[in-house]
Amino acid sequence: MYYCQDCKKEFEFVEVVFQRHGLDNPPFERLKLCPFCHSDNFKELTGTHCRYCGSKLSIKGDYCSIYCRKIGEKLWEKETNEKFERKKSLLQLTLQEIDSYNKSHKTRLSYGQYIALKKENLNG
Repeated sequence: MYYCQDCKKEFEFVEVVFQRHGLDNPPFERLKLCPFCHSDNFKELTGTHCRYCGSKLSIKGDYCSIYCRKIGEKLWEKETNEKFERKKSLLQLTLQEIDSYNKSHKTRLSYGQYIALKKENLNG
């Protein structure tokens, strides 16, 4: 979806025009224009709803207001930090160790099997 800033209309498809500049053979200049007013002053609308509150957006962007942007960015940062912490957890590190062991030894040990094998190796 596109939004023309000159005629203030929304449209799905741009009008494509090739400008020859007096040449008989390509390369020709390819122009994308608004189908209503033939202006090149338009923007592509990416998001249709606010990423925080879900209200419908009237113009291109991710958030409907500065308030939603601030809260949305804080939540995004919190989620990123939580993902980072989960990756550092002992369980996650052990699972990565098991995957690495299984790949290098061409086995399919489960978590319990691997822990039992590791414990047996430490005691024996």
